[in-house]
Amino acid sequence: MTKTGLTDRLIKNAKAGSNTIRFRDNSSDPALKGFMLQILPSGLKTFVLSYTSPESGTRRFIKLGTYPAMSLKEGREAARQSRQILDKGLDPIAYAEQLKLDALTEQEKQNKHGTVEELFKFYLLDLEMDLKRAVKQVKSIYGRDIGPCIGHLKCCEVSSEHIIDIIATIENRGAPTLANRTRAYLRAAFTFGQHCKASPRWKKNKELPDFNISINPVIDTKKAPGENRVANHHLNKEDVRKLWCLIGVAAMSPDMALAIKLLIATGQRVEEVLCAAWAEFDQQELLWTIPAERRKNRGKNKSKEPHLVPLTEFHFHLLDEIKQYSGTSRFLFPHHLDASQPRTSDSLSQAVSRFCSPQGKSKRESFPKFAPRDLRRTWKTLAGSIGIGLEVRNKIQGHAFQDIGSIHYDRYDYLKEKRLGIEQWTHWLEALISQ
Repeated sequence: MTKTGLTDRLIKNAKAGSNTIRFRDNSSDPALKGFMLQILPSGLKTFVLSYTSPESGTRRFIKLGTYPAMSLKEGREAARQSRQILDKGLDPIAYAEQLKLDALTEQEKQNKHGTVEELFKFYLLDLEMDLKRAVKQVKSIYGRDIGPCIGHLKCCEVSSEHIIDIIATIENRGAPTLANRTRAYLRAAFTFGQHCKASPRWKKNKELPDFNISINPVIDTKKAPGENRVANHHLNKEDVRKLWCLIGVAAMSPDMALAIKLLIATGQRVEEVLCAAWAEFDQQELLWTIPAERRKNRGKNKSKEPHLVPLTEFHFHLLDEIKQYSGTSRFLFPHHLDASQPRTSDSLSQAVSRFCSPQGKSKRESFPKFAPRDLRRTWKTLAGSIGIGLEVRNKIQGHAFQDIGSIHYDRYDYLKEKRLGIEQWTHWLEALISQ
């Protein structure tokens, strides 16, 4: 080993020998103690640091870098950094190996972190377990607007900017309501990802990845402006009279017109009417029994009881008309292409939209815009205006009551009170449409 002050010229001109040659840097700087140039017989020149390991007490050499890729100045700086590690009582080689191991471990953890695609997979499963009707819509929105944009990203990589881009794209299509609905589903999905590991349902699920969501990226985003909210919209009694008289073959297909009338006459939900089966109706008992599994609030229906809707002869006259168009299907409103399936709410929404806004060369007057679900609110409002009490209206419409008494103790079906309410409504409706 040769002791000399290392210079760029010396290093450049140094020749390889038959054995390994080392030139120690003869520096007075204690931080460069053991710093040297090593030349292998192959001619490879490497900066190394010789030191005694504080962990094992053995003499060791750590390679700092290869010349000329690493300059002499850079080599000395690398030696100083290794000496700083030694001053802390650590072995630089063992320390570097531990850093590599930690980096690999961290990379493995990141590789195991769930993607947005996996997040929505389990979020949808969670919705299905809770019997949520939104499942179909969430799948559609994810497939169209979310998955193509961020589905491949780890959930921990998603930022508010990603969410804003998605919402802005939908808003720019002229669909602010859908934009805000998408934002709501994204927020709910990321909230699920944050807390699912603590949920009894998912805690022991070994397939559920760690989504590593520290902050919900949707929280700091804003809703799209200009949303067309119709949540408080309902028809007045003159609108109902006019609607009942106008809808029919000329303005709407007969089956969809009858679906509208049945909604008005019963006050039930759109899906409950469109998916109704003939077996649910008992003309002798004047009763419509909606099975528990078909109710919107079936997840909250702890008793799993069906919803009983009392009917009158007025309703069964409507059912007789509906029977003319349902054919042999078990459903009141069978799908046109597959009679084994019921009509969808989209088909009714489209029919109502065309009715309210005549298309093409039609000279028919437009009708005040409404959505099929507004008819349930219309029933609730007008039934109240004629003196039917709120509790009876709620019972007729099958609202889920969440107080302890209703959930666990109250098993009275209120059929008598509901029947009186329905009869009162039917008499009022018959008088209205006869004007």
